[in-house]
Order: sequence, then structure tokens, then C-alpha cells
Amino acid sequence: MFGPFKPTSSLSVGLLWKIPWRLSAPRKLRHRRRLRRVDNIITVLDTALQRQHALSQSAPSSSLPTSSSSSSASPSSSSSSPPNPDHQTTPQSQHLLSSSPSPPSPASLLRSGRGPKRGSLLPPYPAETDQGLTGTIRTTNDAARENGTIKALERWKADMPSEQEMVARDKYTMFARYERGYRKGVHKLPKWTRVSQRLNPPGF
Repeated sequence: MFGPFKPTSSLSVGLLWKIPWRLSAPRKLRHRRRLRRVDNIITVLDTALQRQHALSQSAPSSSLPTSSSSSSASPSSSSSSPPNPDHQTTPQSQHLLSSSPSPPSPASLLRSGRGPKRGSLLPPYPAETDQGLTGTIRTTNDAARENGTIKALERWKADMPSEQEMVARDKYTMFARYERGYRKGVHKLPKWTRVSQRLNPPGF
């Protein structure tokens, strides 16, 4: 048949992708349940590690007598060799003491590639001023050491919002650079049921 009523040719070979442009209500429900299960795992791990750290800190150590004996022996050794006062009164020693560099502040260590990496910092972040970075510096290593957890867990708690804290726009869509409106369905991300996509650029 010719003309405007030409029949459509059927697809005989190849793979026909039929991905809907948005998630259905049942798929959204399963997605929310997956997010809650991940939040539950994070909470269980954090609670267990902190409880284990608290128990290890409260348990009495068996090396207390040896440490006390070593500490009792240290004053006698120090008292046997008192410091020589002449070492601090000579001009050369005073020059060395005055010229000794002061320890740098933790904020200045972040410049010129020194100190912790930017990805290891935790909020509140140090402020950048004309004099350099000012403020307290807290890293994932510090938080993991204090709470008895691991760095990856502290980074997750600092960055990732929970399912209750997320808005619907971030739950079901994600940032896409070449899409109209800069958003596309989160189900179009490869392996989207196995990866955690919760953060998007601000303003998009």
C-alpha cells in the first residue's frame, strides 16, 4: 500500500528498550523501602561500633601494675640526672630557643597541599579569609577515633541525608547535564537499585 497510510514496519532484530520516563507508584514504594533499609544498616553499624568502643574504654586494662611501676621508676631516673641550668643561660642556647619555629596552626596546614585532604573534612568547615583558613578543623579520622567507628561511616553520616530528610525531587530524579530541566529519572542510572544516589548539585 502506498500513500499516507503506509504500514509501520515491525521490529525484527535488535533490542527494544522500553524504559518509562518516570517511576510508577509501586516502583517508588520499593525505592523508598530500599533507602530505608540502607539507613537501617548504617544505624546498626554505627550503634554497634560505638557500643563496642564504649565497652573497650570502660573495661579495666591488665597492664596497670606495669605502667605504675614504670611511672614510679621514671621520676627516680629523671631525678638522678637533673637538667643543667647552664644549657639555658648560654647565648647559643638562648639563640636556638628564640629561633625555634612555632608550630603551625591546624588551619594553615591545609594550604600548599599539606595537612588533611578536602574530602576528609567534616562540617563545620573552616572559613577562607585573606589571612588563610580560620576555624576548627575536624576530619573523618578524628571522628572515627573519638566514636570508635570507621572513616567511611563518618563520611556517610556527614554527607548523605536519610530517607526522611530527602525531598521527593531528590528521591525519584537525579541531575542530568544534557536533559531538559537538568533532571532525569533515577531509574535511568545504571545499577540504580544497588548504588546510592542521594546528592545533587545545589540549585538543580
